[in-house]
Formats: sequence, structure tokens, C-alpha cells
Amino acid sequence: MASEFLPSRQLPGVTRFQWQQLLGPIIVVIALTYLTSGVSASFSYLTEGTLALLVMVLGLQVFIGNSGVLPFGQAAFAMVGGFASGLLTAPIKIKENVLDGLWEPLKAVNMGIWPSLLIAVLVGALFAFITGLLLMRLSGLAAGIATFALLMVADNVFFNWKLIGPGPQVMPQVPKFAFVDESLALTVIVIVVVYLLGISRRGRLLRATREDALAARALGASVWHLRVLFFTISGGIAALSGAMYAHHAGAVTARDFYLGFTFITLAMLIIGGATSLWGAVVGTILVTAIGQVLLVLEGGVNFGSVEITLPNGVRGLVIAAALVVILIWRPKGVTGGKEFKLPFLKTRSAAPG
Repeated sequence: MASEFLPSRQLPGVTRFQWQQLLGPIIVVIALTYLTSGVSASFSYLTEGTLALLVMVLGLQVFIGNSGVLPFGQAAFAMVGGFASGLLTAPIKIKENVLDGLWEPLKAVNMGIWPSLLIAVLVGALFAFITGLLLMRLSGLAAGIATFALLMVADNVFFNWKLIGPGPQVMPQVPKFAFVDESLALTVIVIVVVYLLGISRRGRLLRATREDALAARALGASVWHLRVLFFTISGGIAALSGAMYAHHAGAVTARDFYLGFTFITLAMLIIGGATSLWGAVVGTILVTAIGQVLLVLEGGVNFGSVEITLPNGVRGLVIAAALVVILIWRPKGVTGGKEFKLPFLKTRSAAPG
């Protein structure tokens, strides 16, 4: 569906490669990662979790930002990735003792984190490709409802079917990343991939279908083929995010990737600006920072003789209110849907693509 927060014309500077548009977000992410993770162990844990969320938001951006279709089921692919990587890396003894109904071949498998991440991405992309063949024929409200139904199906399967997971229980003893550098490296790779896809010929054609489907078809663009391609890539990136979260938390459950996860990641993208990679980065940073400040205030903070304590649940209310405000007064997000740009560096505007 052509969402209201998507622009009605092609943004300048997104049809040709520009170093500052790519290096700017990478440098910001690297700098903030090392600044925050160096504060304390708890900040390092928070940073690693934020990087996993950022990868998910980037997965949303590569599809939503280019197609204009707003899906509500991408968390299903994160769920698949989280369980795939978690099951492949969890100790065999843990699976035998805790996951009593697990499929026997899965009990006997144990591999390192990096091979499991690759398998998780491939499984998530395959799942997205198969479902996308059907769902990407839909548009408007039907597409949103169908993708949300996909999330509900995935949640019910993983929550109740012990053959492929722990069911309603937590799957424990998932190996954690040794250093935050591992999550950072994966995030940087995803940033590069998402940017290059955005400026690619297929990315430009998909944005053309977003603006004017009939005109795009006249140029020989197949809306369905393009949507399926980017939906598949988005699913693979989402699966990577789920796997990163599993190896960040050291455990995984189906409800980790349900409504709360869906809401927060979509809010990050829309608040930052859905049509740009820079918007995905800024939105993730802003929402995470606001959420952490409010979390501290919910626990109570003393300013001299004055104690400020916010009621529990204020974080969700504030983020929801911020999302509404953005949709009403700045539908292109805080970045205006533009890519990173240093004001003192002049670049030639690219022709609309």
C-alpha cells in the first residue's frame, strides 16, 4: 500500500552512489557502539541488543522504503532466524534434557555461531520467498492484514509445536557473542547491502512502482517480481536480526518476536524516516535512547531532595505518542526521508531514477 509517510516524488541523491551517504551512517553506528559499550557491562549489553534491532529496522527499510508496502509480519522471519540459529548452536545435552519433544535430527546438531547465522539467513529468506510469492500479489489493506496473519501463524507454530522448538518455554543456553564487535560487523555489512540495494537498478524500479505503478510497468518493470525479490531480501535480513538477538540474549522464545517487537521496530523506522537508510539508523537510536531514559525514570531518579518516578508503562505511551505526532506533523520522519549529508560537502543532484 502506498503509505502516507512515504514521499510523493523521488528524493534527490538516492539514485547514485555517494560515499558520504554510506560512510556517514557507518561512522555514526561505529562511534556510538564503542562509546556506549565502553561505559559498563550493562551498556554493552544494551548496545548489542540495539544493533540487533537496527538490523531488523534496516530489513524493514529495504522493503518498505522502496516498495511503499507496509507489512506487519516481518517479525515472523526474525522468529525463524532466532530459532534456527539458537537450535543449531545450543548444546546437545541441553536439547536432550530440556527440549524433550524436539525432532531427533535437530537434537544431534551442534555448530558454531557463524555457520548458524548463514543458515538462519538462508532459511529466513527461503520462508520469505515462498510466502512472498502469494502475499506480494496483494496491495493496500489486504497486504497489511495478510502479512499480520503470517506473523500470527508463525507465533502459534513456534509457541505450540515442540517438534521444532521449546514451545511456550524458553530455549536456554544459546551461545552468546563474545564481543560487541561481532554484532557491529554484521550491522555494518547489512548497512552496506541495504544502501547498495537502494541505489541499484532494481531498487530504483521498485521505487518507481511505488510512485506510479502504471508508468513503471510501461518501462518493463514487473511489480510482483520486484516485490518478491525485495521481500525475500528483507526476510533474510530480519532472520539475521532474530539470530543476533538470540546470541545476544542467550535464550529465545516465540514471544520475543511478536507484537511488541513488531511495534517497536516499525516505530523506529517511521519516526526516523522510512524512505532512507539514514532514517532507519536515526530512528533506532532515538527510540532506544528515549526508551532507556524513561526506563530509568520509571525506576525513580533523585535530583537533590526531589525524587522523580514515572508510572510503569510510560515508555510505551511516549513512543506511541511520538509515532502519532510524527505521522501527523512530519510524515517523512525526523530525517525528512533523506540520506546522510554533510552540509559543507556539495554533491551534484542525480537525475530521477
